[in-house]
Amino acid sequence: MKIVNLKKRCPEKFVQNSYFSQKSILIFIFLFFIGSFCKPSEQPPNPNVLPYFSGKDFDPVWIANPKDNSNLKQVPNTFELTEHTGKHISSKDWSPNEHLVVFFYATCRGICPLITRNIIQIEPSLSEFPDIKIYSISINAKEDTVPVLQKYRQTYKIQNANWSFFTGSESVIESFAKGTCGAEMEGFSAEQGKYEFVHTENIFLFDKNRYLRGIYRAKGTGDIQRLVDDLRKLRKQMN
Repeated sequence: MKIVNLKKRCPEKFVQNSYFSQKSILIFIFLFFIGSFCKPSEQPPNPNVLPYFSGKDFDPVWIANPKDNSNLKQVPNTFELTEHTGKHISSKDWSPNEHLVVFFYATCRGICPLITRNIIQIEPSLSEFPDIKIYSISINAKEDTVPVLQKYRQTYKIQNANWSFFTGSESVIESFAKGTCGAEMEGFSAEQGKYEFVHTENIFLFDKNRYLRGIYRAKGTGDIQRLVDDLRKLRKQMN
């Protein structure tokens, strides 16, 4: 009886073709994933250009067109505050200029006076940017009413018309501080009916399109000088 061998060897040519086909598929899959993670609009880091900030980790991103990345940190369209003058502003009222944003509260006895005094000290350095806006936003909206903000401004003898103090909805301010700026801020009761806040000491730079472009420590002078240098870069970049 003739025994038929069912385990026939495949022709060598077929084996080679099959191998190259599998290799081609693997290369295609690899290139597909690489293409998925590399956004064509992103650019390599450039020390002469300020980055944008993206995602929950505030990763710096250099990108040609910020509209290509919906995760960039930007002042939200729902942003509304009340100025020390009593005027209500929204994100649409942000003039097409750069903004420096800091967080404070009027009864603060720690970092807030230091931040305010440091901004006063760097005002001469900001004279080459006469249209820049400074926004000091209270994180104690319940107590920091318009009259309180006016008194605070008078206490520090602030004459700069472009430096405004704001109060507003606690939820709006907290969402902006934590979500857009990545600012740390926590409230606690020091005494019955009195609240203290642990909050960021940083200054946040926004460009004329309301995108976050820089974060700086208010303490010392090193970061303050870097802020001035970055403003020059930003003006050159945006013009």
